[in-house]
Formats: sequence, C-alpha cells, structure tokens
Amino acid sequence: MSKDDLELLTRAFELLNSDQYEQALPLIDERFEMVTTPEVASEPDTYRGRDGVRRWWESFLEAMDSVRLKALHMHPVEPGRVIVEFEIHARGQRSGIDTVQPGITLATVADGMLQRLEFFTDLDQARAAARPRSS
Repeated sequence: MSKDDLELLTRAFELLNSDQYEQALPLIDERFEMVTTPEVASEPDTYRGRDGVRRWWESFLEAMDSVRLKALHMHPVEPGRVIVEFEIHARGQRSGIDTVQPGITLATVADGMLQRLEFFTDLDQARAAARPRSS
C-alpha cells in the first residue's frame, strides 16, 4: 500500500461524517462497491458508486442526528488493500443518545480512488479475507 493510498483512506475517513460526507464522494470510484451483511448491519444491502455511498449515508441520517466514522488503525496487507479498524460515532435523532460502534473493513484502493469496502466482525476474519488467493 503506497503512502498516497494511505493518505486517500485517511482523508476519506476524515470526511465520512454527517456534515462532510458529500466531500468524500470525489474519492469514490464510480465502480465502487460496498456490501453490508447481516452480521454488521441492521439493514444489509449492496451500495454501488457515489450514488450508493450517498444512499448509505442518507439511511444513517434517517435515524441519526449526526454520524462520524473515525479510523483507529490501518493495517496494509498488500498493494492496494488495507484493513481499517474504525468506530462509528452516532447520536440518535429522537433519543439524543450518543453511541459508538466498532467496525472493521478491508478497503481496496486503485488508480487513486476507493473501489471497495468489505466489512467484518473481527480482525481475524478481515485478515483471512485479505490473504492472497492461490490460483
């Protein structure tokens, strides 16, 4: 993983909050894909491209006053792929309660753009998914 790719991911996570997420969209490849599974999301779905990222954020904002993703640790695994441990900080619209949820994603970066996010329930799962597949 190049320094530029790590900087791109760092910047994307800085912008992925309810006030700035639109500013992160230029960092997202039009072929971007993100799948949220039942293990990591209350409403599993597949999100594609910038419109998909926008739809993902809007689903958060239907129930939350504010949402912010905070990258905690980045673990480069091979060129163009990095495991990111992060937290989702959110405040409920009706309750006003602040919550923090940990998350783990395997991010794929290519051509200076974020192309894919795969979510996992633990670091070992992400590491196993990041292992190069033998042909």
